[in-house]
Amino acid sequence: MPTTLVFIPGLVSDRRAWTEVEQYFASKGYKTGIADLYSAVSIKAMAQSVLEQFTGQIIPVGHSMGGRVAMEIARIAPERLQGLVLVATGAHPLAEGELSNRERVIELANTQGMQALCDQWLPPMLRVDIRTTDPKIYNCLEQMVLEAGATVHERQIRALIGRPDAQPLLAALKMPTLLVAGELDTWSTPAQHQKIADSMLAAKASFGVDVQIVNGAGHFLQVEQPEAFSYLLEGWLEKQSSQS
Repeated sequence: MPTTLVFIPGLVSDRRAWTEVEQYFASKGYKTGIADLYSAVSIKAMAQSVLEQFTGQIIPVGHSMGGRVAMEIARIAPERLQGLVLVATGAHPLAEGELSNRERVIELANTQGMQALCDQWLPPMLRVDIRTTDPKIYNCLEQMVLEAGATVHERQIRALIGRPDAQPLLAALKMPTLLVAGELDTWSTPAQHQKIADSMLAAKASFGVDVQIVNGAGHFLQVEQPEAFSYLLEGWLEKQSSQS
């Protein structure tokens, strides 16, 4: 049975965050799927849900919160993974001041509505000129966030608040790992991804760690630059295949 590329969305995201990339790989003959995280109440429950949605060997490709889910999958079912791809994400535990910031955005969505939340949250997630240069991207993501709704938003934020510390896991990984960051991402910066890779390499625990940067993209790099992201992921997959 071929390995499935499982694309995992991030916060208040659904298959629209991965559609173009998933279609590219499906057209190339890869077995693909996009996970649904909407009903799970914790990062662990999300990981278990993904494992139930897809059978056999997988390569999780997780974006943002989805990267946290991918790391949890690697924790609870490493035997199912042929590799791990972490996109615009982090491995650190709850940071100082993060709880109060997270509670504020929950209150904003619950009291003023998802449009108010979207207007505040989404623009910094993208390169600054995208609303004028490619409004279709912004409009698609805005609609995705609005349709997620305040209940899903709060559920997923609280899952992130209670997330496990992934740093010890990364130091012990025994599978090829790719980290991808957007050049213009101020939320999950390229430097943050390099720091994760450096800690993994220092632990000498991984079969291989690669860091790639997608130029001209912010946090939603796979939506902003789907071709560039797909090409670099395809190159990494081909390298892993040639080494196996």
